[in-house]
Amino acid sequence: MEFVAALADLRAEASCPICLDYLKDPVTISCGHNFCLSCIIMSWKDLDDSFPCPFCHFCCPERKFVSNPQLGSLTELAKQLQIRSKRKRQEEKHVCKKHNQLLTFFCQKDLELLCPRCSFSTDHQHHCVWPIKKAASYHRKKLEEYNAPWKERVELIEKVITMQTRKSLELKKQMESPSVTRLECSCAISAHSNLRLPGSHDSPASGSR
Repeated sequence: MEFVAALADLRAEASCPICLDYLKDPVTISCGHNFCLSCIIMSWKDLDDSFPCPFCHFCCPERKFVSNPQLGSLTELAKQLQIRSKRKRQEEKHVCKKHNQLLTFFCQKDLELLCPRCSFSTDHQHHCVWPIKKAASYHRKKLEEYNAPWKERVELIEKVITMQTRKSLELKKQMESPSVTRLECSCAISAHSNLRLPGSHDSPASGSR
């Protein structure tokens, strides 16, 4: 817990108060606060007389900031520590509680993650057990194959809807035109009503006529 708190404090010191991200090309202004070079330039972009600190609002007498390479090194250290801490937490989540080993196998029958020792246990002796990466690749491919027909159907329906919308606009223009006869309008409406979405069928009543 102390390490986590110290890491949080280090990140706070290495973060820009403007973008709230890690400092990039850190600079220090007159009041002593630090910012990304690009952030403070943008903050003071349209100012001429006074330059207030975006954090404490102290009015700096001039547009002046000093490069802080030591803080830049500290920021890089904070980044690396956070990455290692995150990786360690992820590894702890994927550790077998029984054998304290990384879960690197997948049981196809039980849909369960296993460590190397669990994979050889009698509980999974006759099951299909394979490496996690290989199992993930297989199931990702199966999911893509399952989704492909639905994706094609959705795209086809979108095309039909677009065509129907275009036809509706054309029909509206024809009906508003004074030179179009009632017979022409009736024919256009009839042609438009015959457009159907993919998969739609005539009703039994209409089919028996």
